[in-house]
Amino acid sequence: MSSPAAGRAAKNAAVVVGGGFVGLSSALHLQRSGFRVTLMEAGERVGGRQSASNGNAGTFAQYACIPVQRPGLWAEAPGMIVNPRGALRIAPSPHLVRMMPWALGFLAASEPDRVRKTAFALGSILQLAEDGYKGAWEHAGIDVDGPMGKYAPNDATRSHAFAARNGYILLQNDVHARGARETATLRLDASGGPERLRMEAIDASGVLELEPSLSERAARGGAWWFEDGWFVRDPAALLDAMRDGFEANGGEIRTGSGRRRSSSSSSSSSSSSSSSSSSSSSSSSSSSSNGPSGRVTLVTSASVKGEAAGARAQVVACDGSTIDAGVVVIAAGAHSAGLARQCGDPVPLDTERGYHVQWNEGAGDTSDGAPMLTRPVCTPEGGFIVTPMSGGVRSAGLVELGGTCAPPVKERFGQLEGYTKWLLKDEVATALGGRDASRDWMGFRPTLPDALPVIGTSSKVPGVVYAFGHQHVGWTLGGITGRIVADLARGAEPEVDVAPFSARRFDSKPWWRPFASAPQLFPQT
Repeated sequence: MSSPAAGRAAKNAAVVVGGGFVGLSSALHLQRSGFRVTLMEAGERVGGRQSASNGNAGTFAQYACIPVQRPGLWAEAPGMIVNPRGALRIAPSPHLVRMMPWALGFLAASEPDRVRKTAFALGSILQLAEDGYKGAWEHAGIDVDGPMGKYAPNDATRSHAFAARNGYILLQNDVHARGARETATLRLDASGGPERLRMEAIDASGVLELEPSLSERAARGGAWWFEDGWFVRDPAALLDAMRDGFEANGGEIRTGSGRRRSSSSSSSSSSSSSSSSSSSSSSSSSSSSNGPSGRVTLVTSASVKGEAAGARAQVVACDGSTIDAGVVVIAAGAHSAGLARQCGDPVPLDTERGYHVQWNEGAGDTSDGAPMLTRPVCTPEGGFIVTPMSGGVRSAGLVELGGTCAPPVKERFGQLEGYTKWLLKDEVATALGGRDASRDWMGFRPTLPDALPVIGTSSKVPGVVYAFGHQHVGWTLGGITGRIVADLARGAEPEVDVAPFSARRFDSKPWWRPFASAPQLFPQT
């Protein structure tokens, strides 16, 4: 029998499963609230290459309350299957049959009233986004003062500029212009009004004044200009800074390599390219002799069928070792569904297969030495974003619904390259040169059919908190999600209503029922 002191220690202990931006933010906010935190990461390193936190456009998109599901999506659905070059494509595959209930829910969410409700739910949490990630950064020792953020968590002589507030350009075109005003009004209303979201309509000349490297063809429809937009200049550096800060504050990290990292461990990072997901169902894999793996399963001390008074979760590593904690946070991105199912909450989580390409250092300047781009530019022409980064220029977008097992569609990389050069003036596109194919990326963005994440407590197992399914806004909402997680963990009322993000919201949806009995609908790689 454990002693009362051991029980108190376990109650004050927290385990976060998943080492992406959401998981790291949750870990930092839990530390900030007084918890002793262990971070479990199935990949070789926190924020590894296959993490959706590493493969992205790097934008903090506080304006992004409008869901992908817009009115009229039903009519576009056949084209998503037929057109292999569409910005959102449903890939023909065996997975397509299995995901039909999910797809029906996805399309149903395009009904106008539901789009409006989704926008206001996202807007309520987006309004708090900046305070959320700044709180995590401050705890990690990351200096966010001024227009450029710097960090030096372990060495005062080391600093790295990783973020900038240069605004954001959302281009428009003739096709999208028809509903642009209605969408803009909804975006502004859901985001808290002009005092919360500064956005301005600018014409083609205004676009080219802000970004002279853009082509006239790209700027022809004008744009929405978001003056306060932030973006990450180096996602990997930011993740490393957060990891270093977490360890400096006494946090422990267990990765899929079997390594344990703690405040006494070396904080040097590697460049391995591994998944940031956690296993959802199996604890039979062997582990490294160096220590317990970050790949986990969950067990409960009582049945999760019914109310199960007194049930609690335990985290079990692949080698069978158990971590007893008062709080278990499931933040494993695209691989969170199996873990939630173990806790009695089956959720219809699928993935969007996202792509990005990158041009190396030196490609960020034109032939005359002027910056090629100074801020992110998004275009509805191809549903992609081009972002200037410290390592060059990155273009991200073009998603597919096709599961986690199929290999990348190589043509998508070339498609992104073509869109990027279409976006730029011809002479600037020539100066850009060839992309670095070694940095081509495809990964999995966790997505729910209603475009809302799952944030909240388990309905069956006390102490389990969910934080996954952020789709395209993981960077933006990771910080505030972590703060909400910490509030829920210590029994405090979050500052935002989390009811729209509950895992229970699918219980009454008839289209969802086929998911409930599937032991593992989406196999993992």
